[in-house]
Amino acid sequence: MSDEIGPGPDTAVTLPADAPETFDSPSSAASYLADLWEKRNKSAESAPPATAETESAGEADAAPPQEAHGETEEADPAEQQPPIDPPRSWTKAEKERFATLPRETQDYIHAREQEREREFRRSQNEIAEQRKAIQAEREAAEKAKQQYESQLPTLMQELQNVQQNAFSDIKSMDDVVRLQAEDPFRFQAWQVHQMRLQAAKAENDRVEAQKVNEKQSRRASYEAEQNKLLLDLVPEMAEPKKAAELRERAVKMLTDDLGLKNDQLSRWMSDDTGHEILSNAGIQKLIADGLKYRDILNAPKAIAAKPLPPVQKPGVRPTGNAQSERIQALTRKSELTMAEATELRMLQSGQRRAS
Repeated sequence: MSDEIGPGPDTAVTLPADAPETFDSPSSAASYLADLWEKRNKSAESAPPATAETESAGEADAAPPQEAHGETEEADPAEQQPPIDPPRSWTKAEKERFATLPRETQDYIHAREQEREREFRRSQNEIAEQRKAIQAEREAAEKAKQQYESQLPTLMQELQNVQQNAFSDIKSMDDVVRLQAEDPFRFQAWQVHQMRLQAAKAENDRVEAQKVNEKQSRRASYEAEQNKLLLDLVPEMAEPKKAAELRERAVKMLTDDLGLKNDQLSRWMSDDTGHEILSNAGIQKLIADGLKYRDILNAPKAIAAKPLPPVQKPGVRPTGNAQSERIQALTRKSELTMAEATELRMLQSGQRRAS
């Protein structure tokens, strides 16, 4: 059955969805169509004339509900995306502040932090590579320096051997003058050899002096570091006078009490290992504790050696100057006990009888 019935567009009628599929007779079908036409004409007469403005307005009015309907169905994209973790290096307050920011701001800050961290790691890697290169160059230079310095004594020995073998007859200035007069070519060779020997000796002396300076510098730096630590372990070392006394007593304890020799201590200090041990703050603290222990052991002897006044037996009266001093002492007291008052009367009576 067709959806539209009629000869043309003006007479066409669109059947509704609840229209019956079949009719009992043609008259019933015509009656049904007549009712539809009548309803269509009434609705057309009552409706206002359709214009472009009204149609566009109707379409505009009808559009928003569809958009609103779509917005309610679609969830917020920010809620669907996983949360962004702040950088681990941030403080707790900074992380809490980051969580309150809008999603767009979090994305921007997160991207900037990642870029900054990548740049920071790249800079760190570059610095590490540069340090490795510098360290490698230093090690190579130190190795070459040590090799050069180790070859200087060998060179000196070889030049001295040549001196002994080729010019053993040249021992004094007279020999040099005679050589210059008799054999100028050999004299020239001797001069060149002397110049080489002097240059090698000067270079060897320079290297040895440099080694001594470097050794002294290392020792001074180590001693300064250990002395700084010693001030915390032994506060008395902060005072120059007490520090000098402690050092003098320490040397005396090591030599007199422990039996070490001064030349032995000097050899230890000249050796790098011995100097490191004796200059160590912990070793010096042990020595200082040893001095305190000896002071404690010697303390009772000093107390016993202190002179004490003679002990008087009960009933024995002081005589002479002692008697006068006792009377003066009792007289100066503002209050006397019964025993002291009795003693004062007896002393005064005895003094009067003696006079």
